[in-house]
Amino acid sequence: MKRRSRSSSRPPTPQRELTVTARAIGARGDSLCPDPDGGAVIFVPGLLPGETGKIAASGERGQLTERLTTSDERIAPFCSVAQMCGGCSLQHWQGDAYRAWKRSLVVDALEREGLAADVLPLVDAGGSGRRRISLHARKMGHRLLMGFAERASERIVDIEDCPVAEPRIRAAIPALRELATALLTPKVDTATISVTATQAGLDVFVTRKGQLTLDDRLTGGELLARENWARLTIGHELIAEAAAPVVSFGKAKVAAPPGGFLQATDAGEAALAGVVMDALAMALKRAPKPARGVIDLYAGSGAFALRMASMSPVKAVEGEAAPLAALDHAARHTPGLKPVEILQRDLALEPLSIRELEGAAMVVVDPPRAGARAQMEQLAGSGVPVIVSISCNPSTFARDAAILVRAGYAMGQVTPVDQFVHTAHLECAAVFTKG
Repeated sequence: MKRRSRSSSRPPTPQRELTVTARAIGARGDSLCPDPDGGAVIFVPGLLPGETGKIAASGERGQLTERLTTSDERIAPFCSVAQMCGGCSLQHWQGDAYRAWKRSLVVDALEREGLAADVLPLVDAGGSGRRRISLHARKMGHRLLMGFAERASERIVDIEDCPVAEPRIRAAIPALRELATALLTPKVDTATISVTATQAGLDVFVTRKGQLTLDDRLTGGELLARENWARLTIGHELIAEAAAPVVSFGKAKVAAPPGGFLQATDAGEAALAGVVMDALAMALKRAPKPARGVIDLYAGSGAFALRMASMSPVKAVEGEAAPLAALDHAARHTPGLKPVEILQRDLALEPLSIRELEGAAMVVVDPPRAGARAQMEQLAGSGVPVIVSISCNPSTFARDAAILVRAGYAMGQVTPVDQFVHTAHLECAAVFTKG
């Protein structure tokens, strides 16, 4: 007889019906509610500070069943599914209070690391809307669900529109539903559709299981032609490309790989690039003549490297081959750029050494959410005079900043950039100098 694992035999956490009052909003956008039974804090989405509500609590998570009081800071969400959709968890919060809280995410993270910093006002980088989104699609009998996952759930909130998306993406949602309907079957019933707004049109990338059929290819090609999409890729197969789906990074035009990373908004990218380019101008003035250019770590498709190449030779380091190839192609086909050297390396496993960093006038670090602890430890001992740290996670940003500060670097002003408006996601950037 097969023995049941200890985890599978554990009884589910009993649910409790409670009345709670929200104390604050936590770092992930949920309200922090003291447990009236004397337990730990309960995380409850949907309540604002000071509001009281009835919840169904299971462990440290709570589901709001009825709001009993209403804060003066509560406003009506502009999206019809905002209360269910996990994409925008804070549309119901008045703007000034929301912005103060979001800036505080950086301030609090730095204070936890013992760092005192000049945190600038929050930069509103919503721009014209998010230029990339990923939609989950599921076929349920004859019904199609397509949208975003609910908060802390795998259930899909079905949408007909996404008001925070760039207008071209919003207009394409009916056609994307048509594409999902054609591609999904009772046997292949789920897919993810990633859409990026580029200068040439929408770049649509579908991931799903199963082999493509001739009908899949014909339907995809017809939709691309009818809707004027730039490119359609399903899995590893390019279905059709009407025009190269390029975006501009300074002088360079880059066709990123299907589903490739791009800052969420044009305005967000511009704000972060502004910090980088201002730092580069300063670094080049300070650099001794033998300095051998700048290094861009976690370079992606070149949002910063290709801009910096207008002023200095650049070494771009990235772990994934496809975005690095796009960066390299753009660098070699853009007149007027300084030399761009590329290096593929997983920096989490093999950070650039102190010897490899030696002589650089400046280093830019833009890691994923987990941060760049190993690389920062090498940078801390390198003596590189200027380091720009960019992060999408205030906690790991502060942890990595502390490594540099302990090594004698001075931290400049911190710029918080809000390109995922109405959510807990936040970018931040700061310049560190030494010597």
